[in-house]
Amino acid sequence: MSVTRESLLGAWTLVEWRIDIDGALNPAWPFGRDATGLIVYAPSGWMSATLSERQRTPLSAASVRQADERSRARAMSEYLAYTGRWTLAGDSVVHEIAESLNPVLLGTRQVRSVSFEAGDLVLSAVESAGGGRRTHRLRWRRS
Repeated sequence: MSVTRESLLGAWTLVEWRIDIDGALNPAWPFGRDATGLIVYAPSGWMSATLSERQRTPLSAASVRQADERSRARAMSEYLAYTGRWTLAGDSVVHEIAESLNPVLLGTRQVRSVSFEAGDLVLSAVESAGGGRRTHRLRWRRS
């Protein structure tokens, strides 16, 4: 299947997020093998993505503002959310991040290679880490 705007439009649920690390025999699973998530591509050019551990640690209080610092830090480490504009660039999708739980992502352009496998959307990105390469591979199923 070729990559077109129409092929991305809609909501997709996370099937798998793994990181393949050069030289490692086993991949890493950032939010566990049973991570959950949703990514939405709207015709207006906006997108939104959320990913998390399936079994998140409860906060130490009923309100995030009342929870202790350690509890808040744990909650952030188990969840990722961002939204922004999206465009296609060949066989890649570009997410221009306008809002994010992680402030490091604000204002960045996140480029993901796009492919389709058995009807699933696969987004991947390569990053340098510690002198090696890490390949993020996120598999999504149309909701």
